[in-house]
Amino acid sequence: MIHITDPADCCGCTACASICAHDAITMQPDCMGFLYPTVNTTLCTDCGLCETVCAFNEHYDTSLNLPQPEAYAARHKNMKEVETSRSGAAFIAISDWILQQGGSVYGAGYTDHFRVVHKRATTREERDEFKGSKYVQSDMGKVFRQVKQDLRNGMIVLFSGTPCQTSGLNAYIGKKLCKNLYLVDIVCHGVPAPYLWRDYLSYLEKKQGAKICWVNFRDKQEFGWRAHKETFNLLKGQER
Repeated sequence: MIHITDPADCCGCTACASICAHDAITMQPDCMGFLYPTVNTTLCTDCGLCETVCAFNEHYDTSLNLPQPEAYAARHKNMKEVETSRSGAAFIAISDWILQQGGSVYGAGYTDHFRVVHKRATTREERDEFKGSKYVQSDMGKVFRQVKQDLRNGMIVLFSGTPCQTSGLNAYIGKKLCKNLYLVDIVCHGVPAPYLWRDYLSYLEKKQGAKICWVNFRDKQEFGWRAHKETFNLLKGQER
């Protein structure tokens, strides 16, 4: 069974929990809100699948890795898409094609009060929630299993996430189903803690005396390409 002794050996991708046929593994938050697998030893049959599928396993399959990275630069032709995206809106162009083929798109969105989670979209309107950087670890929930079910149903699937998340999903899906799976990961420098984000929102609301109703982790329209400043809209109409 999987056992995490060093937090650096786990990214919370949920591959281990998703592959467990007995649901013996649940993802539990630590004091900062980072999710780690916890094994119910009563349900566990010690089959070893959770360890095999872990992207931190030294035997992780790297056969598809290129000898050297191939670098390309791209920007969406529609400047409105660029202005409302954090970079060149390549994700929008790719996901538009996926949706035109009747596929599904998975990316980071919000639930509750701006808690970052991964979601499924089959329309552009649903997909647009995934626009923009969200500098927090996202809760994957049951998304890995949803992706596999879509692939089994013959759909093409686009999944966008951190390199750790895409690696975990790739290992979980396996070679038989990965033909119709498109993985898009971001250049990642690590993800801040979910509880840090939660407490920061609470601090701002207390300071401003109003509820936050809209957030932008990196407001390119207001501050330009080079700036990394957040924007928040408040229900009382103020903006900071």
